[in-house]
Amino acid sequence: MPGTDFPLLREAPSLFGDLVNLTPLTTDLVSARYVDWMNDYEIVKFTESRYARQTQQSITDFIQAAEAETSTVAWAILAGEVHIGNIKLGPVDWHHNIADVGLIIGSKAHWGLGYGTQSIKLVVEWAFRNLQLHKITAGFYDENQGSVRAFEKAGFVHEARQSAHYLFEGRYIDRLNMATFNPSSPNHLTES
Repeated sequence: MPGTDFPLLREAPSLFGDLVNLTPLTTDLVSARYVDWMNDYEIVKFTESRYARQTQQSITDFIQAAEAETSTVAWAILAGEVHIGNIKLGPVDWHHNIADVGLIIGSKAHWGLGYGTQSIKLVVEWAFRNLQLHKITAGFYDENQGSVRAFEKAGFVHEARQSAHYLFEGRYIDRLNMATFNPSSPNHLTES
């Protein structure tokens, strides 16, 4: 926030793993393939993006808005040189040192192979080390079992279930809330 002592997040740093590299999400990554992902119901059915037809311009506008945001950072997920999805951290709540993480793997050929899990781990490690966040949260549709597994494998624990929270395919389903805690954070809670 301008006028406070809170840091401004301007650009995501590149992060490197064995399976994926994360690079700042920029408008030059908007391709016909990316637009196709965002209009494929199977890919976006557990996101709020499913309610609008996406275009190259709408995705470019979304990325430009994210680039202007000072409490959120977003990365493109690359497998080799291939853009397979996106991950974002934020908005960061600097008063409580928490942030949310969101993920989409747009390339169905890369589903269930650990790309999402490694992306989550890279972002969480960076956020804990460089931003000294206390807690990182994620929330998703109960039926999104791919996300549940990816976040569990990345060390997230189930915190809460919000009953009948989302209207999905004509019926209400639960929202799952998960979190992971910085082990070096003061007052870190450990399970007994």
